[in-house]
Amino acid sequence: MNTITLNIIFFIVVYLLVFIFCYFFAGKLRSKSKDKDKNKTTFKMMNEGTFLIKRYNLDDTKINLKKMNFGIANCNALIIAFTSTFISAIDIKIYYKFAIAFVLLFALIYAIFEIYGRYLNKKWGKKHE
Repeated sequence: MNTITLNIIFFIVVYLLVFIFCYFFAGKLRSKSKDKDKNKTTFKMMNEGTFLIKRYNLDDTKINLKKMNFGIANCNALIIAFTSTFISAIDIKIYYKFAIAFVLLFALIYAIFEIYGRYLNKKWGKKHE
């Protein structure tokens, strides 16, 4: 296999691992009742969600937490998978890799959550009723 194929496989594996962790472990709460049929899965607000609500003036009553957590998990997975794939693909000294990864992480976090926040503002913003 060539390096491009290995990098794509590495990206997909990291993306899926981070997405599964963020969405299924960080965003869900399972409440078990005494009845076996009434196991109910509820979603909790992630830290990024509270930031997006305050920053983009979202209406709390319109927000669907399941869809919001799905989008946040996708954003986090994309950021981490792209950064780790990019850093592992370049062949330089380790301290340069750390510096590039640090700058790249902050740039991607700002850019991707800015885009997602504007999308949510159009969808669930208080001004758009």
